[in-house]
Amino acid sequence: MGLGCVFCVLIICDTKKITMKQKNLFIKIIIFILYFFFFCRSGVADAVTFKIASYNVENLFDVNRDFTEYPDYIPNSRFGWNREMLNIKLDHIAAVLKDLDADVVCMQEVESKKALTLLRERLGRSGVIYPYAVIADDRRTAVRCAILSKFMVISEQEIRVGDAMDRNILKVTLNISENPLIIYVNHWKSKAGPESRRIKYARALSADINRLGINVDFILIGDFNSDYNEFETFKDVVRLNDTKGITGINHVLHTITKNRIVDESILTGARDRRYLYNLWLELPVQRRWSMIFFGRKNSPDCIIVSPGLYDEKGIAYVDNSFDKFDPDYLFENNRVFRWQRSKKGKGKHLGRGYSDHLPVFAKFTTAPFCFASAGKSHQITLKTVFIKDLYTSKSGPVHVRLDNCAVIYKHQGHAVIKQKNGRAIYIYKAAAPLLYGNLYNLTVTQMNRHFGNMEIISIKDAKPAGAADDLGSYYISDPAANLTDSSLRNEVIGRLKGIYKNGWFHYGKGRKIKFYFQDDSMLPDNNAEIEIFHARIGYHRHPEVVIEKKEQIR
Repeated sequence: MGLGCVFCVLIICDTKKITMKQKNLFIKIIIFILYFFFFCRSGVADAVTFKIASYNVENLFDVNRDFTEYPDYIPNSRFGWNREMLNIKLDHIAAVLKDLDADVVCMQEVESKKALTLLRERLGRSGVIYPYAVIADDRRTAVRCAILSKFMVISEQEIRVGDAMDRNILKVTLNISENPLIIYVNHWKSKAGPESRRIKYARALSADINRLGINVDFILIGDFNSDYNEFETFKDVVRLNDTKGITGINHVLHTITKNRIVDESILTGARDRRYLYNLWLELPVQRRWSMIFFGRKNSPDCIIVSPGLYDEKGIAYVDNSFDKFDPDYLFENNRVFRWQRSKKGKGKHLGRGYSDHLPVFAKFTTAPFCFASAGKSHQITLKTVFIKDLYTSKSGPVHVRLDNCAVIYKHQGHAVIKQKNGRAIYIYKAAAPLLYGNLYNLTVTQMNRHFGNMEIISIKDAKPAGAADDLGSYYISDPAANLTDSSLRNEVIGRLKGIYKNGWFHYGKGRKIKFYFQDDSMLPDNNAEIEIFHARIGYHRHPEVVIEKKEQIR
């Protein structure tokens, strides 16, 4: 219709019976029609959906001496923080962010613009490009809030809190397909101190929010060092409750009303536009945690959304899209695999681990908001993925399809499946219908992390897809392979020679991995030369070769 109108106007303009003034008017009409047809109409059809994440990276320091460092991060001191440690830390954090695959990453505990630049460059080497980077560096604090973004930064500001030792809140406005979105990145004071220290942050934040117009699209994100239900969890802890039960995250930021947590019905139904919604409520209670503090599961890493993200204008929240990012490699010994130091975290840097926090994320869109369903249950859509994608999945119910999976190991009701030139994964007590050596297309319906190992525990609709060609190519038989590497978890060793010594398999040039024998009668003599044949690499708090059949060790 629009292009037809343009065609008619062009015919009229081509006649000699109209004046120049009329021609100019017709040209303006053409421009308006084209704008409406190509831009206004495309607004809904071409809606942009994007992911925003938050990650406390646990002390990403550079190796410059700035005299603001924590003592254990002074470069080249007795604690061993040096360029080698920095490079390992950068590699690890960059690997997490690459797998997280967010369009905007809000970070806490970044020391400097130099450290942020190094991380951005490290990501770029692996093909992850963030054109925009901002850090809150007005104050000489040890660590700061920062943002990496694939969207243009319109403006940036720092909100000052308390005295010079308090970290600034970073306020950034992004351009999302000509729609502004304000993001407040937070890192409030820790629970080493009382609630009054966090109240300061909440009040500074609330004061700035109150200056925004009605229905402005904004989110609060970061490490609030407060549970989503802090008003319940802190009230009986004397060292924390110095505010007579008042909390920053709940009372000051209005995520509760009359001692009831604000949910979506309150957020969208209330006339009071001050209410905010903490997205932790999107998850089952048992998943509402992102770090462990003094043995207790906490939810300090939050994404809190405003009422404007629940309307038909500008940016909208994608309902039920919030979650924490908890792939198996972010755990060791069934705990969050934080950056490791000797002497129970007080000694030298060891060059292992990631952070003491798990990332959290949510999706947003330029399309109008809509609820996922009337009952707030997740919509079930069948998506085809690769086995490697399951390692960044969450525990619990899933609904994904895997194609061309070869059964490369089978024992009783268990199996290992692998895709050609891809990863392998263990199926626990759900592999009865699968035959060794065959290919299958199947649906995964339940995942579980067992002592650090990600496993499939339920499948359905397993459809045979013929026999696997060149089955030997699916196995690991290279003596130079590092069998303890997380990328080889659940793989199957084809044939490998070595020596058994005190519970370890020694192979190649100085490499070793622990053994697990299902039956002690299969234990070889100490220092015996052995050969492993078709044994899987398991993980039970640590990598191990699992021997379940006598013929697997010779």
